[in-house]
Amino acid sequence: MHTDPLHTAVVFAGGKSSRMGRDKALLPFGDFNSMAEFQYRKLQALFSTVYLSSKTDKFGFEAPVVMDRYSESSPMVALASLFETLGTETLFVLSVDMPMIHKEEIALLCRTYLQQRPDILIAQSPRGPEPLCGIYHRSVLPQIHALLKQKKHRMRLLLDSVSTEMLFFDNVNSFANINTPEEYHAIHT
Repeated sequence: MHTDPLHTAVVFAGGKSSRMGRDKALLPFGDFNSMAEFQYRKLQALFSTVYLSSKTDKFGFEAPVVMDRYSESSPMVALASLFETLGTETLFVLSVDMPMIHKEEIALLCRTYLQQRPDILIAQSPRGPEPLCGIYHRSVLPQIHALLKQKKHRMRLLLDSVSTEMLFFDNVNSFANINTPEEYHAIHT
């Protein structure tokens, strides 16, 4: 059981965006110039410290960026880089391409984590586990290193190998991912 507070959040914005055809983190969203800024500002309302995670500082607005420390691209690489760079014990992570998640759902995840204190607590939607909407404790870093050493990048392998809890949300729309131009236009218009 971990007793540390939860003050730090990260927007994961380092993906390849191959299905989108251009960097989805930089697409306009809501009243903001980019989805990255939209997600960053949402998390700023809930956490005292918010970072962007990426391979490069590409964002065009003032925000601290933690760069990946490995050449591969994966959420596992981002997690390793974050824990290796930051002194925090816990991180709330949110994918840049999941802009429909509400502050209330994030707050519920945080309250549940602080009551249960597993190694990992992630959202579970009707689609299944949502590993890029949840809370990770530093205690998972050795397992991340072990998986990366084996060139295994699937988040499910990490979730299955440590104390992981899932909090079910029945609103599938909150967890809609924007991966293609069609999905972007359907959500953004």
